[in-house]
Amino acid sequence: MNNGLDFYINGHDHCLEHISSRDSPIQYFTSGGGSRAWRGFFQPNEDKLKFFYDGQGFMSLQLYQDQAEFTFYDVDGNILYQYSQWSLRETYLRPSYVAKE
Repeated sequence: MNNGLDFYINGHDHCLEHISSRDSPIQYFTSGGGSRAWRGFFQPNEDKLKFFYDGQGFMSLQLYQDQAEFTFYDVDGNILYQYSQWSLRETYLRPSYVAKE
């Protein structure tokens, strides 16, 4: 059960990643690449791991009334990966936090 969540954002891991699964509508995003690079071992999984970068970087999130846009950047500001999610439930977005176009 996803309890009405569209996505989950976390930090701490020394990497940038987007994890998804066919078994759940929730998208998982990690933005923890602002510190020492991890350079660890990982096993790609086509069902779950959509993006992984173990160098330094950061993630930005733009929230709109019906869409969320995630962008991952490297330390030089180059775009590494982008993802958009549509049809967010309006009840979870407070009007003062919704970006105006």
